[in-house]
Amino acid sequence: MSKSLLQCVNETFKRVQLIQGDSGLLTTLTDSARQIYIDSAVQLWNEAIDELYTTAEVPHPNELAESTITLVTSTRAYVLNASLIQLRFPLLDETNGRFIEEYPGGYMQLVIDQPFPANETGLANFAVIRPTDGYLYLDKIPTSVENGLVYKYRYDKTLELTAAASTVPFNDTVFRAMVPAVSELWKRNHQRDFDSAMYRASVGRASRLLTNKQLRESWLPVQIPVSNSDPFEAA
Repeated sequence: MSKSLLQCVNETFKRVQLIQGDSGLLTTLTDSARQIYIDSAVQLWNEAIDELYTTAEVPHPNELAESTITLVTSTRAYVLNASLIQLRFPLLDETNGRFIEEYPGGYMQLVIDQPFPANETGLANFAVIRPTDGYLYLDKIPTSVENGLVYKYRYDKTLELTAAASTVPFNDTVFRAMVPAVSELWKRNHQRDFDSAMYRASVGRASRLLTNKQLRESWLPVQIPVSNSDPFEAA
């Protein structure tokens, strides 16, 4: 069972000796006397998890999410989900089987290609992220005919653990390997003490456990036995 963020913070505080034993465990991530330390530990766990998945070169689980936009008459730009990092084109109208692809060349090319944007009406085929506000900007202005069409989109979302009950995206074995790494980050920030070798070894071990890769015992070339017998020698 995956550990909660609260458990992560408690295990880190134990290791850096901020709390002693189970009697001193936090029961919540809100504590006025230690809030600055709690907030720091939460941030460090998020940073360490990002580092782990970068090192392991595997996608973060639960990274892909879905949402929808509903076309409205005369509305060309639409708010996207607040947690969106990257939009995965195309958008899909699952009722009618229509797609909205990414506009070739991006936003400025769309602006250049449409000197009279108010004249561009009808069913959208392309869209871009408008850099001025992050809205989805269609290549066409919907009319009453397109009003109510629903398009589903998929996107990479931000993955930040903030709630005490939030769970880390890996098993307990990986968690145990990560505790020393996060503790070293803690000591670097609060005690001016950092064992870089311990940090690298801990993240590396966690990465191997995450991907089920075994540490190689040797980097020497594989030795293939060579027979000294002459294949043409008579028996």
